[in-house]
Amino acid sequence: MEQIDKKYLKGLKFRSSKARDVKGEDGRKIKQRFPTERPLTPADVLSWKDTGASIVLVTADGQKVTVEKSAAA
Repeated sequence: MEQIDKKYLKGLKFRSSKARDVKGEDGRKIKQRFPTERPLTPADVLSWKDTGASIVLVTADGQKVTVEKSAAA
């Protein structure tokens, strides 16, 4: 399958989380996860389908997104 054109990914975000060590209430170090976002890249798209007037994307972070072709142009 060929990669999707970057113009369809404009404005979309890849959402994930990063772990950081923080001090808990009892003073011990614990890992806490904090949400992160970054622009979606073609490598993040697992599958996509052209349905005529729109494109449906499935991304590696579990999102299903429908992008209108007229809005991407």
